Amino acid sequence: MSAPSTPLAEQLQAEQAAILRRNLPFSLCGALLTVGLVWAAMREAVPAWQMLAWFLAQAAWTLVRAWGVSRYRRGAGDAGGVARWRRTAIATTGVAGLLWGIPFAYWMLHVDLPHQMFLIVALLTLGTGAIYAYCIDLPLLYAFQVPYFSLPFIAILTIPGTMHTVLALAAALYLAVTLVFAQRMSRTQIDSLRLRFENLSLVESLQREKEAAERSDLAKSRFLAAASHDLRQPVHALSLFIGVLKEQPLPDESRRLVDSVGRAASALGTLFEALLNISRLDAGVVRVNRRTFALTALFDQLLLEFTPQADAKSLVLRVRPTRAVVYTDPALLDRILRNLVDNAIRNTQRGGVLLACRPRRGAWRIEVWDTGAGIPAAEQDKVFWEFHQLNNPERDRGKGLGLGLAIVRRTAKLLGHAVGLRSRPGRGSVFAITVPRMAEQHAGQPEAPPPGHSAGALKGRLVFVVDDDIENRQGLQLLLEVWGCRVVAGGSGEEIVQAAARRNERPDLIISDYRLRNHETGIEVIDALHEEFNDENIPAMLISGDTDPQRLAEAAARTWPLMHKPVEPAELREVLVRMLG
Repeated sequence: MSAPSTPLAEQLQAEQAAILRRNLPFSLCGALLTVGLVWAAMREAVPAWQMLAWFLAQAAWTLVRAWGVSRYRRGAGDAGGVARWRRTAIATTGVAGLLWGIPFAYWMLHVDLPHQMFLIVALLTLGTGAIYAYCIDLPLLYAFQVPYFSLPFIAILTIPGTMHTVLALAAALYLAVTLVFAQRMSRTQIDSLRLRFENLSLVESLQREKEAAERSDLAKSRFLAAASHDLRQPVHALSLFIGVLKEQPLPDESRRLVDSVGRAASALGTLFEALLNISRLDAGVVRVNRRTFALTALFDQLLLEFTPQADAKSLVLRVRPTRAVVYTDPALLDRILRNLVDNAIRNTQRGGVLLACRPRRGAWRIEVWDTGAGIPAAEQDKVFWEFHQLNNPERDRGKGLGLGLAIVRRTAKLLGHAVGLRSRPGRGSVFAITVPRMAEQHAGQPEAPPPGHSAGALKGRLVFVVDDDIENRQGLQLLLEVWGCRVVAGGSGEEIVQAAARRNERPDLIISDYRLRNHETGIEVIDALHEEFNDENIPAMLISGDTDPQRLAEAAARTWPLMHKPVEPAELREVLVRMLG
């Protein structure tokens, strides 16, 4: 019983047939050329009618075989058609072998020695060519070679004389050697084909795995975006209500309680901000503003801000003085170094952390050293994955969120800076980032912060608020009213446009949530209000709980400020004052 065919076996058979199909036209042309040479050499030794009959038989059968070659395309589409075509090719090739073997065997017995030598040379020439043409399919090769060689060699053996006996034995040896050689050639070609198809199958499998991983990653991003949006809504409302409470006169005990609740809400905001940074980087909406600046001010600021965190763990935070001047985005570099220093302090229990900079091949290598537990070699790439943490199975928030190093890698990639890591378990770790080096005399001065504005800039201003979440809408309305604003609020574009028509007063500012009900967006609402008042210069801002990269890209296409829930009241107030001051 034959083994069941497999897709790989079918592919091999189909490719063997295709190669054979490509070789057959050259084989047929070579056979016709040999027929002409034999006619020219043997016409004086063989009766004319025999040569003519043989020539016509060869020509007719060559046409039959050529017709068979032309029918290849009919069966090339399925395994059954290829098998039928191959069987036909084997049969016609076997007949072709007989058309050579029978006449040559007969002539060997009736011509003189020189013509016998010519027939042997012709046999060897055409037979060698047949090996290269047919070895991709051994049954077809045997169908031709066996009658082609064996009949003339048997005829030679029947001729008396030592010379003919030696020729017959040499011919038999030649046939055996060529068949062994053909088998090896066939095996090599088939193994090559098998390897090619296995590689193609592996590539296709890897492509499928890659596409599955991309779909999984996309589904994860969508899930995180949806979950983040839904969680941000109540946290944003909580933050707004806490902001309203902080503006009220409260007893000391109540004030401490409000501050504690505020810190808890702020911790949630930190998590959401980390998720948002990841989404911003994935969405490609983070703009890089490179300039030349000195590192010393950034180092001093990091030392000032992180020293209390290090002191709380009895660690020594040191910053090595530097005169390095770099060319990069200062805000994004600040984010990278903050994450690295924070990560070092969180993962170090005794000893200290060092922030230093040294020259490295025409660039500056900024390094953060720690004396923590170190990172095993197998984990050194994984620590840059989202939410991957060592020695924190309980997900203790005090040990971080597992997003800092993921943000570091993405931000460094955006800047085109190389991130490095050296670590030895029990000895600590060194995280480094290599930044382009610029001459010190070209160092730019740090940009001055925008001038402050009086909080009185908000008093009496008319603000339109659009949010489909009633708690968020009420919380923002109360907070704005505490700051002295007049507020008109609505849950959709239609509601706010109707309220605007009743009010018949141009707003000083429009604040809208980005994603509203019925697939409406804040961008559409702001555009509708601008059209309602025929004034595109009315200041507007978006507040969003979305971290979906596509939505971030859409919002970034507009010039309006975009804040992400949960919004800190103090930060919101600063932005509003800057817009209206």
